[in-house]
Amino acid sequence: MNLDQQKAGRFLKELRNGKHITQEELAKIFHVSSRTVSRWENGTNLPDISLLVKIADFYDVDVREIIEGERKSENMDKEVKDVAEKMADYAGAEKSRLLKSVRVISLIGTVLLTIAIAVQCITYEPDILRLIAMILSFLGLIALAITTLYANGILSKLVKKKGFSIAVLIIVIALVVTSVRYLFVSSFIIGFSVYDFVKPYETQQGIENYDKKALMDKYGGDLDSGLFVFPDDTSDALTVEYESSLKTGMLDTDGSIFLTATYTDEGLKKETERLSQITCTVFDTNKDDSDYHTTEIRYDTDSYNYPAYVAADGFRHVYEYALIDEGNNKITYVLLMYPDTVRDKVLSAHKDVLKKAKGAYNTNGGTLDNFTIYSFSFTDGIWCEYDPQDEGRVTSGNPR
Repeated sequence: MNLDQQKAGRFLKELRNGKHITQEELAKIFHVSSRTVSRWENGTNLPDISLLVKIADFYDVDVREIIEGERKSENMDKEVKDVAEKMADYAGAEKSRLLKSVRVISLIGTVLLTIAIAVQCITYEPDILRLIAMILSFLGLIALAITTLYANGILSKLVKKKGFSIAVLIIVIALVVTSVRYLFVSSFIIGFSVYDFVKPYETQQGIENYDKKALMDKYGGDLDSGLFVFPDDTSDALTVEYESSLKTGMLDTDGSIFLTATYTDEGLKKETERLSQITCTVFDTNKDDSDYHTTEIRYDTDSYNYPAYVAADGFRHVYEYALIDEGNNKITYVLLMYPDTVRDKVLSAHKDVLKKAKGAYNTNGGTLDNFTIYSFSFTDGIWCEYDPQDEGRVTSGNPR
């Protein structure tokens, strides 16, 4: 015999109408949704086997009549009814065991995901991908928490309370507002990032355009450098070549500065002496008795084609050094900000004054562990920077 769900549904509807109750009222009796009752009656689905006996008793019919969609002249014998009841009990027990496993797994998953999100928040560093991962994890936690509440029967109880509905509405509104605000801020940042990327470099050439003070005044702290290796003026040099290619973004300045000067023997000796004595003092606070740290310039004879005095080597993507070509009485002063973004033609034109290993300019994200005389961490994770206003300041605190 083939099961005719449409016929069974019409029969269930007929029985309900005979009781003079609505779908909503029937749904409350059997603890299901009115939509479920509607599906029974239009033949889309039939009641779960665990409910069939209860429905049959409620309508005072036998299970076979519901399945076949019509009344029979005789009642279903006791044996058939007992079998149906046992089947319903078995299905209920099986469903209960499965639900218990779901409850335990959902609860464990909720706890583990909560701990994972807490760890992400504690170790969070500003990064768009990490932020997206946190948002997705939080949404996953909400979904899992709802499943856990539902599986444990708590959600159905909460839904009946008005306060719960209001709280959910407030949370949803807050999430929507936060999402819109985040999308607006993200769009703003992305827009400016695109603008920074396409904005042209400001290029200058010729010694008449070299002005160290003007460079510091214009770009300031964005350079993450005090340009200590660069001479204040080039009046002692015999010949000078200068080229800069810089642009300022939202957070930093990137580009390059190249200054090449030739000296007399005496002039080269004097300038080399100046470079060898460069130091930079960084203070912990603005107080007169604040701690301080003094770093000396580093002398490198291995990384470059010529010996170099290095003031910064990859700290926040900054490279500042002076190459000493004693054979030609020449010194080349170099500043590179984010060299991976500088135009290839700029770097290729000065390839002789770059590091021997070009891959050495890749700092793998610009970690703060690289060398610089312009910054010092008095406290883990907190870096103090060189400030031109500290020039000549008395070091009355503790040396670090």
